Amino acid sequence: MKIFKFTILIIFLFCLSGCYDNIELNNLAIISGIGIDYQDNNYYLTYEILNDIKTEQNTTMKSYTISGKGKTLPEAFTDTNYKVGKKPYFAHLRIVLYSENIINNHLDKISDYLIRDTAIRDEFIPLAVKEVTPKEILEHNSDNIPVVSDFIMNLINNEKYNNNLAVIDTYQVFLTKLISNSSDAIISSLTINENDEITLSNFYTFNGYKKKSELSLMDSSLYNLLTQNTFSISFNKKYNGKNFDISITASDTNIEVLKDKININLNLKGRVMENNANLDLKDQQTYKMINEDFAKVIAEKVTNFIHILQEDESDVLGLQDIYYKKTRKENKGLWTKAEVNVNADLKVNTKGFIFEVKE
Repeated sequence: MKIFKFTILIIFLFCLSGCYDNIELNNLAIISGIGIDYQDNNYYLTYEILNDIKTEQNTTMKSYTISGKGKTLPEAFTDTNYKVGKKPYFAHLRIVLYSENIINNHLDKISDYLIRDTAIRDEFIPLAVKEVTPKEILEHNSDNIPVVSDFIMNLINNEKYNNNLAVIDTYQVFLTKLISNSSDAIISSLTINENDEITLSNFYTFNGYKKKSELSLMDSSLYNLLTQNTFSISFNKKYNGKNFDISITASDTNIEVLKDKININLNLKGRVMENNANLDLKDQQTYKMINEDFAKVIAEKVTNFIHILQEDESDVLGLQDIYYKKTRKENKGLWTKAEVNVNADLKVNTKGFIFEVKE
């Protein structure tokens, strides 16, 4: 009987103890964003940490930052972790921001560390930071932006506000392209504009771990036009010296890579954004003219964009991979000398416009 009671007591004690390695949520520092910089022979890290603010009425989420530094990246992480005061928890990590110095000179070391650190998940979005530091971005919270990393993710995912300047590749996808022999990598950049607002800016391209070039704002938008069903990209043309603007509302792209040709077919839909030229938008022939004129404008811009990629030997569109999938042959540099043919089919309409343009 005593043995039975002792056994019951032992089982009861185990049930009370819980998991030996369980960590209470209150003891975790939930990291939502990381900023990485390199200055004066030191790596500088900034964590954005989530913080619950409880009042009598409700509980709100706001973030704060902790920064550290070190001669090496592991030293910088150790220094920053020590200052946190809680166990850093990276499973909620959403963004990692790279300074221009990191992008230009230290991306290989950063990538190597992030690969080996099993605590950091690889589903975050990598972003370059220009003209300011990653720390300045992550510290740019306010009542309107309580958590900067959440604001940036909303900016990336909301086509209405990102001006077609968002690359949504996760770190896993970005790294795959960095080490690929058949395509090059590309990421978005962030800055703080003259109105003290965090905004998306142009794209950075890479060949291996080396930055290849910075695309213009228009070419950055054209990249997205060619790689996904996208909108929020605007085009302008003057009629009688006055502006007429359209915006793309949907796009479908087909790219064919041959030994000596790159054929690109664009099926686009758009709407009128600005009509300072006072064109008659109730006339069918006006819409036929707009479709034809802007199709030429877009085809020319896309052609020029491809020529820039050819000159830079920057295969961010994966043209070598497209060629290989069709022919099962390597396209070692052939695409850089190929003739470029772009055909754009555009249909512009306005809200409430009830007739179709007949060819």
